[in-house]
Amino acid sequence: MGDVISTGITGLDTILNGGVPKSSITLLQGHAGSGKTTLGLQFLLEGAKKGERSLLISVAQTKTELEHIAASHGFDLGALDLEFVDIGHDGAPDQYAVNTQEEDLDDLLSQVHSIVERVKPERLVFDSLLEMRLLARSDYDHRRDVLALKRSLVKLGTTAIILDHVGEGLDRRIEGVAHGVIILDSYTPHIGTTYRRLMIRKFRGHRFIEGWHDFDIQPGGLDVFARLLPQRLPPQKVGKQLKTRVESLDAMLGGGLERATTTLIAGQSGTGKSTLATVFASAAAKQGMKAGLFLLEERPEVYRDRSEGVGIDVVEPEREGTLFLEHFDPSEVSVGHFSQTILNLVEEEDLDVVVIDSLSGFVSVLPERHNLIPQIQSLLQQLARQNLVVILTMSQHGLLGETPRTEVDVSFLADSIILLRHSPEGSEIRRTLAVVKKRHSDHDRRIKNFVIAPGKVDVEDIEEGTKRQIESQS
Repeated sequence: MGDVISTGITGLDTILNGGVPKSSITLLQGHAGSGKTTLGLQFLLEGAKKGERSLLISVAQTKTELEHIAASHGFDLGALDLEFVDIGHDGAPDQYAVNTQEEDLDDLLSQVHSIVERVKPERLVFDSLLEMRLLARSDYDHRRDVLALKRSLVKLGTTAIILDHVGEGLDRRIEGVAHGVIILDSYTPHIGTTYRRLMIRKFRGHRFIEGWHDFDIQPGGLDVFARLLPQRLPPQKVGKQLKTRVESLDAMLGGGLERATTTLIAGQSGTGKSTLATVFASAAAKQGMKAGLFLLEERPEVYRDRSEGVGIDVVEPEREGTLFLEHFDPSEVSVGHFSQTILNLVEEEDLDVVVIDSLSGFVSVLPERHNLIPQIQSLLQQLARQNLVVILTMSQHGLLGETPRTEVDVSFLADSIILLRHSPEGSEIRRTLAVVKKRHSDHDRRIKNFVIAPGKVDVEDIEEGTKRQIESQS
């Protein structure tokens, strides 16, 4: 099909390898409210910016309804290079609208063909096939009518998006008429925001990224998050170590954490996972590197206060621009949105360290948990291939004295694993730390005390901790 043209949506263009092929016919399918009309308007607005003649033919909606949609996103319909005429909806002289209740199908098609022939648009959005289907005598007649519309558009070299409603029992053979088919889908859990995703079902002679991709509908239109393909980036050699300058901890890690690797910090609630992750981020900031902390559970103000209480200053590095703190509500954000936010900050601020605290936040709320791990794996691989130190925390179930258990196994994602535990020891609760996996250097295999005290985070031999406890009780 030759050249491609932008849809006006960056993420969708990425999925489509630059955009839709010029002079192609795309069938855009989705349920009511899935974002079909909004996507169509963005496509036309992109054409108008480039001086292309862009035409919207609406069978489904009135001028007033379209204006409400446009206003909700801040779209200026007056900026579009559109030709409008009143055909029976509300008496407005500047809207193509066909009254399907008063005109039979033949008359409707005649009007549509007449409009297309007269305007000769470079871009077209037709809204929608549902009304044509309802008037057609059979699936065969409907397919024939759509083929006739396709021939008119192909003859003119128009690049078109045709909207269609999806539902049970519909004839999928109509998809064969179009060059490309895009599916919009959504799911609303009992609590939290609606999860939206799209898929390119086909595009003849045109490469695209397969599979489902998350998207949001925000003021301003659709924001699409292309599925990550880390294999497109060149692999990185394991690089210089990030040292915490807590000598005993660095010694346990064989010197520190290497660039282009991922470290998992796992443990029960209260074992100090977030504190340990912050030790690494703060150390990076003190050494002239930049770290981003992406919180999925703890509120930023609580995080800052707690860090200060153990002697880790995160406020000053934030002011200096060496540490960045971003908070997300996992019930209100998709994994695609979350991943893209991280990647954007990595690029904009040239980050060296990324901390995700914690993966458990997503596991607890995602409607399809089995899809989380592949998405997170792609994100971690992408970050590692950008030569970052990546740190991920994961909560394990089980309180004091119980056997810890993990809802999902993510250990295979990590190059290094630090395991935190707590147990009763006399009148105290003892925290322990063990490095159970380290791919790229030797490490200390002993279990040691993990000390979190006012103004202090340290690692010490268990014998030393026992001696200190005895002395404090004497």
